[in-house]
Amino acid sequence: MLWTGATRYPEEDIVVHGRDEVSRLLVHAVAIDASDVIFQSGRPVLASVHGHLYALTRVWLQPSTLARIATELTATDSIMSKLYSGQDFDRAITIEDRAGAGAGREAEPVRHRFRINVTAGYYEGDVGVQIVNRYIPADPPTVTTVGVEPEIVAESTPAQGAVIIAGETGSGKTTTLAALMRRVLEEPTPIHGNVLSYEAPIEFVFEAVPSASCTVMQHEIGLHLPSFAAGVRNSLRRKPALIMVGELRDMDTILASVEAAQTGHPIYTTTHANDVAHILRRLTLKFPSDLQVQAFHDLLASTHLLVSQLLVPRVGGGRVCLREWQVLTDRVRREVARAGMAEAVDTLRAIIGRGEDGRSMKVTVMAALEQGAIDVKTARRVLDRYGYRDARLAA
Repeated sequence: MLWTGATRYPEEDIVVHGRDEVSRLLVHAVAIDASDVIFQSGRPVLASVHGHLYALTRVWLQPSTLARIATELTATDSIMSKLYSGQDFDRAITIEDRAGAGAGREAEPVRHRFRINVTAGYYEGDVGVQIVNRYIPADPPTVTTVGVEPEIVAESTPAQGAVIIAGETGSGKTTTLAALMRRVLEEPTPIHGNVLSYEAPIEFVFEAVPSASCTVMQHEIGLHLPSFAAGVRNSLRRKPALIMVGELRDMDTILASVEAAQTGHPIYTTTHANDVAHILRRLTLKFPSDLQVQAFHDLLASTHLLVSQLLVPRVGGGRVCLREWQVLTDRVRREVARAGMAEAVDTLRAIIGRGEDGRSMKVTVMAALEQGAIDVKTARRVLDRYGYRDARLAA
């Protein structure tokens, strides 16, 4: 099947042979504001710019070329053997941009970070490779640059309890958490002391962010510690002021995070869920059936703030992040607990709809539409995804 999308070639056509050409393409992708660059068997090099794919090369990549690129980008001679055995590769790398370094032979090159994932797949009856390179800006974002709502910011530094950001892959969850972490480091908040993050891999780097009240140490799961659960347990031996857990991926991680929250620590973390009302339910389902009721009540008691977000096209170009959220006040916890796990989704949806200590995606979408940030088509799509209807948007 032919790929027939649009093109955004560099000024000169690049035939990809190895790391030098790959580096030039990745630097070009940064210049055109691409979020992701994809190398795939039987395709040109593709870049995702504001949600749309563009070809960066005219030449399509052959399996032998992909094998060489994978080996050089990962600096792992055995990478193809690992891919063929069903393993993937997920790390962050740095690409040097000497053209952006400025004048002078001694000028330091600009360094661009990418999170890369290398995975084998089907290609013409054999094994192909896809390498997805996600660009990570050098400076962690701020709550202003990513448009985090003041209400979320105000509730993002609890004395204890979890702040959970939910959304699909590529919805900006990590970016939002990074902005909240940067605020903790730079601004006077109730959180001060030892900030510890556990990520897979490390994306935004905070070591250059100045702080008068905190020190931060980042850890890569699989490199520095074996799992997120091990990371949380490790943090409790180090007097943490804030624990950032990249993802509530499994039961052990959830149990460790609940224990940390219940013993007086704030937690930042993410999960995959369709909306705020489904977050607790989705996490509960990671437990065996006989443990789910207890897990549900433990999660309810140890969570402070639930956020769900989605990136959508912005009118005029770029993308805008739409969010809904709910603060789990004592009153909200009691109401949800009385309803029980079976009715938790409907109960939370009703609470969010009241707009008390929270805001529904419907309110967010209609506000963005009235401000001209999104169009009617996008508004309909988001409302449908979140299970809302609005007569004003009827076709």
